[in-house]
Amino acid sequence: MSPPRFLLIDDNPADRILAIRQLRREFADVKIVQVTDAYNFELALTAEDFDLVITDYQLGWSDGLKILQAIKARYPACPVVMFTNTGTEEIAVEGMKSGLDDYVIKSPQQFVRLPLAARSALERAAARRLNARLQAERDQLLERERLEQRNATFLAEASKALASSLDPTATLTQIARLGASYLADACVVYLIRNEDQLMPVELAHAQAQPEAELRELLQRYPHPNWQGPVTQVLHTGQSQLVTEVTVEYLAAIAQDAEHLRLLQALSLQSLLAVPLVARTDTLGVLSLISSQPQRRFGTADQVLSEEFGRRAAIAIDNARLYQQAETANQLKDEFLATLSHELRTPLNSMLGWAQLIRVRRLDDATYSRAVEAIERNTKSLNRLIDDLLDVSRIITGNLRLEVNPVELIPVISEALAVVQPASQAKAIRIETALDASVGPVLGDATRLQQVAWNLLANAIKFTPEGGQVRVTLTRISSQAALVISDTGQGINPEFLPHVFERFRQADGSTTRTHGGLGLGLAIVRQLIELQGGTVQAQSDGVGRGATFIVKLPLLAVRAKPGERPTAQGQLPSLSGLRILVVDDEADARALISTVLEACGAEVATATSVAEALTVLLSFQPDALVSDIGMPGENGYELMRRLREQGQQLPAIALTAYAKPEDQERALAAGFQRHLAKPTEPVTLVATLSSLLNR
Repeated sequence: MSPPRFLLIDDNPADRILAIRQLRREFADVKIVQVTDAYNFELALTAEDFDLVITDYQLGWSDGLKILQAIKARYPACPVVMFTNTGTEEIAVEGMKSGLDDYVIKSPQQFVRLPLAARSALERAAARRLNARLQAERDQLLERERLEQRNATFLAEASKALASSLDPTATLTQIARLGASYLADACVVYLIRNEDQLMPVELAHAQAQPEAELRELLQRYPHPNWQGPVTQVLHTGQSQLVTEVTVEYLAAIAQDAEHLRLLQALSLQSLLAVPLVARTDTLGVLSLISSQPQRRFGTADQVLSEEFGRRAAIAIDNARLYQQAETANQLKDEFLATLSHELRTPLNSMLGWAQLIRVRRLDDATYSRAVEAIERNTKSLNRLIDDLLDVSRIITGNLRLEVNPVELIPVISEALAVVQPASQAKAIRIETALDASVGPVLGDATRLQQVAWNLLANAIKFTPEGGQVRVTLTRISSQAALVISDTGQGINPEFLPHVFERFRQADGSTTRTHGGLGLGLAIVRQLIELQGGTVQAQSDGVGRGATFIVKLPLLAVRAKPGERPTAQGQLPSLSGLRILVVDDEADARALISTVLEACGAEVATATSVAEALTVLLSFQPDALVSDIGMPGENGYELMRRLREQGQQLPAIALTAYAKPEDQERALAAGFQRHLAKPTEPVTLVATLSSLLNR
């Protein structure tokens, strides 16, 4: 314990000596600073180097009450003892009212009381400090309990409010309002849309004018800067806290000068972003904003917001699941009704003609017409059943492809021959422009013909009599592009995003003019994606025709044994190599396995990190090809686990996370290469060959 420090204020040298002598008897190691004038008094106050003040009342430059007031004004907790022989009872009472701890008379009999009075004053001051600290701790505890109770009440009420509706829009609005009403001044809900792009979908602010400014900002700059907390949450999976928003910070996250101006107009003081995660899937980010200088987000706010974010994510997920269930139920009803119609219509014709053939004699012309009708409807039913079986195989992952180099012109020509009768019946002119120099692709010839037939049949079905269908085959960079366009009824812009979904039809009513189950385009997309390609639909709207574009990676001629691949993209052999493929998507696994096996590699597959580690117990690969984003543990975790086991396995990250910072993170995690999806088979094989020095 450090020695006590006293400030002795007295301009009488003899009295000071007597006082110091008495004090040192009680406090042997006491440090005493003597003050004899106003200047040194001010210096002593500024130095604040004392635990107790002892002052005379009668001073040549002041008096004890003024000294007391000056000390208490700056150091209210400092004990003060007045030691004088010129005071009165009134002065003593006034001093006590002003905070004086004791009053000792300067007399031979009272001198011995001075150290006792000092000791008592110090003890009372210590007791006051202890009581103040205990009271402060008690107040903090009570405030923490009150805050926890308020937070618990908020979370309970928030859960109740979020559970009150399964409408996705209403749920998002409720989340934003709850966040802005209790957690922050403003709340923005970001959701992941197509291609892992974060988009603001709802916001709320405690005040109308700032809300309008925030809405303008997000309309003009909807995509958050990758350096900002919102995008960092998506990259790290962890909440991000910016306790104080500085001018330098705003300049760092602003996308341009106008963006910076709009950010500054919002008076941002503190930022907090938390992930929205449900069932291990990241749905988006909840962004919270404080515009009040006295309201800085801290750890407690972060913990509360994370819990609210978990409940909000569950509400969003539930609303989505409900909407999907409702849509699926509606599609199921429409599909069953359509299936019944599509089955009964040809069966009705077949049954009718069959009965006529049985019960009565028909002339040759009528008999031939009956047989043709039965044959035509039988083929129609056969195609319908084939489509149903294909969809079933695709859903269960049992669709198998016979992958070989395929020239596309013969495939397209066969499909054109099949649809020619239908086009002639409607007087539809089919124009073709097939580039013979387009090289082969790696695929299943039968399935590619099915794709071409489906697209051609679709074009003819939706093109009126006398219309036109155009078919072109060209080479675009390292891809073959099959384009089928028509002058038909076109596609409604609202339906265009759903055109490749199973059981979806633009017109599912009982008054629709075109038959079919709505499976053809869904099968087309699945078949093309399984073979490493893409398909997209374009239309300027109803009545303006439609265009379907299929792109497939070209297969270059392989190098001869012992040769290195050339700059033209010759596909090297992977013969003798063992490769582990890890991806939770069945279609992606099937495609990669097919490509690598076609190049001679032995391939093992896994759907998760845990399964990959199990496979590695019995399968020793030469290289690893792994997705990054997978349920449970991701590709980064897989690399960490491998490094912990001491494995230095050459690895390629094949992922939809394609930004420069994603590549840096993948390489930092231990991957030697980073390829962004979609990746052409040629690129994947060439990268593996280069990585393994083939």
